[in-house]
Amino acid sequence: MCRCTRIYIFVAIIMRHVRTEDTLGNIEQHPAWNIIDKFECGFSASDRIIGGMNAALGQFPWITRLGYYTSGEKEPGWLCGGALITDRYVLTAAHCVKNIAEDSELSLVRIGEYNTMTNPDCQLYLCAPPVQDRKIKKVIPHPSYDKPPFHNDLAMILLDKPVEINDYVLPICLPRSHRYCNAELNEFVTVAGWGKTNMTTEAKAKILQYVSMPIVKAESCDSFGKGFKLAVSQICAGGQRNKDACVGDSGGPLMKVFDTPDGPKNFLMGVVSFGPTICGIKKPGVYTSIPYYLKWILNNVIS
Repeated sequence: MCRCTRIYIFVAIIMRHVRTEDTLGNIEQHPAWNIIDKFECGFSASDRIIGGMNAALGQFPWITRLGYYTSGEKEPGWLCGGALITDRYVLTAAHCVKNIAEDSELSLVRIGEYNTMTNPDCQLYLCAPPVQDRKIKKVIPHPSYDKPPFHNDLAMILLDKPVEINDYVLPICLPRSHRYCNAELNEFVTVAGWGKTNMTTEAKAKILQYVSMPIVKAESCDSFGKGFKLAVSQICAGGQRNKDACVGDSGGPLMKVFDTPDGPKNFLMGVVSFGPTICGIKKPGVYTSIPYYLKWILNNVIS
């Protein structure tokens, strides 16, 4: 059921009101913001309105790919996604860093990717800088991951050295206040990745994909396995045929644009966790809520 990082056409997802781990409380005074606020966040380098499945160059400059080396293979397999939140930290799903085959090792994070077949990436007469690859210094899965099963599916990755921030490599904003935490029932949010684009083959996208989908009722996601019940720390979204996150999209960002005093910005609302075995079959998926875990995230940024 786990998706590992793909985006059926790019999913915009639905968020219900969620409680933070201790409630947001005085989270705006957390000392980790002194680190996070050093960087602009949430701005898209793209000014295009996209109606299809391909993202525009620079549209999601915070999205990352996770590379796994398998014994005997010279090139990494790209199995999951993530979202850059500072110049050194990436958020992803815990199952992307823990549930790995014995002969595979998470070894690499790639930032600034768009078209997996070209480097640097260009669109019309505009070219982005080359991709940036970073090794991994530390992996921090949530201590309660999979307790109970399929819950607390969140992890942080500390890169071995900072990335270079530019128009095509930029952190996404974290929901610093209640104003940027909520998405209403039936409201649309967005997901992106390079995962499977065809339900009947293993083919994955070469160009970054995105899709918008609605937030749906929690009970719509209570049918995943015996005894599973959606928690307040999770978001249920989707349910539209042929619009879904899929294999290769796990850990990727669930996003919503909010108006801010500095203009519209993208905020990280969740990460892709799991969904139906067959993607895009009018059954919603489950996403780990970022507002709920915000204090845990901030505590680890300064740890």
